[in-house]
Amino acid sequence: MSDILPFCQIKLQYLLDLVLDTSLDDNAFRVAAYLALAHADHETGECHPSFETIGAALGRHAKSVKRALNKPETARHLSVVRGTNRGNASRYRPSEEALRRATQRRRDGDKIVPLSRVKGGQSCPPGGTELSAKGGQERPPNREKEQRSRTAAPAPDLPEEGQSGARAAGGAQTGDLVFVSQSICFAREWNDRLAREGLASLDRSLPLDAHGSHRGFWLPARYPAPPGSLAWDDQLRQLRAMIDRNDPEKDHRHAG
Repeated sequence: MSDILPFCQIKLQYLLDLVLDTSLDDNAFRVAAYLALAHADHETGECHPSFETIGAALGRHAKSVKRALNKPETARHLSVVRGTNRGNASRYRPSEEALRRATQRRRDGDKIVPLSRVKGGQSCPPGGTELSAKGGQERPPNREKEQRSRTAAPAPDLPEEGQSGARAAGGAQTGDLVFVSQSICFAREWNDRLAREGLASLDRSLPLDAHGSHRGFWLPARYPAPPGSLAWDDQLRQLRAMIDRNDPEKDHRHAG
């Protein structure tokens, strides 16, 4: 066997031989592949785990493992020297015929089991793809696409952004307001910020409005601006005015 390479150098080729053998069912293939991958000696490929050890690793009963080993042996992938069942486990090693096939495949250039070089696959250019030295690949302008862009209708308002010109409950114009559903986290952020300012929560300060399939509130923004910022001062001023309009008898006016 001096012309046969060490098993560790032809293991992938041996496994490919197992994969391509349609006479092996899934159970037989898994058992044979497990021996090669988990127990095989680097030089000879020999190993001797018990049926119970193999079965525990693969989730199979020992009797199922014993039956499965018959198929790779019959197909001449494995040579089996059976034990005596008295502490002397069976010994398995890739058959000489299988080792020769794997060695030949390796020597023919199949060093890492590459994909077959047959027609139908994508061909890589020999020197790699040459990219333009400029910031992007040049291409002729698409006049039709440019024309569509110039004449395209404006995008419709988003469901929760508020339709242009819509009116909130109570008749307030919502052109500068944003609809915030009462069930999302942004409503909770608004309530937390209102509490810090000594104001009542949204459901006690503003009318609950319906917008599409949602119920919520028209607010100055989807979520409050950072505390102490000019944006927050503007939001708070606008919100207090909205609260005053909703309940003019309450005095919500505080020094800003």
